[in-house]
Amino acid sequence: MSSKKSGKQRMAQSKAPIHVRRKRMRARLITDDPDLKDIRSVTVRVGDEVEVTRGDFSHPNSVKADSRGKRLAQARGRAGVKAKVARVDTGNDFIFVDGLTQSTADGKEEAVPIRPSNVIVTKLYEGDPLRIRRIMDRTSGGDSE
Repeated sequence: MSSKKSGKQRMAQSKAPIHVRRKRMRARLITDDPDLKDIRSVTVRVGDEVEVTRGDFSHPNSVKADSRGKRLAQARGRAGVKAKVARVDTGNDFIFVDGLTQSTADGKEEAVPIRPSNVIVTKLYEGDPLRIRRIMDRTSGGDSE
């Protein structure tokens, strides 16, 4: 960004093209794979396994499956939920994780939106070998000859 003013930076962030916003939806990568030990963060995509680390579905002390969350003066939700990413909303910078739902006033269940910065990617989606190859090339410094 070219401006020092925080208001202009926020405006540029919100008005960025969708392909740029997609690349900014990144999360920490913590995995046991020795090939990926040098990768700090990755762009979140559908199929990645994530663990929620912040918010109503992350608190380690309470495990209530059907609660609504701290905002509503109730106990927090399931602790440290680990599941796959079901949907990525690039326009609003949210991801939706399998199994994270809350009930609406009319009794329906709807998915809870989560910011990518509030999750940790624990396992990458294996269905795209090109993506894995590109991530591996970043570890070698990009000088694959």
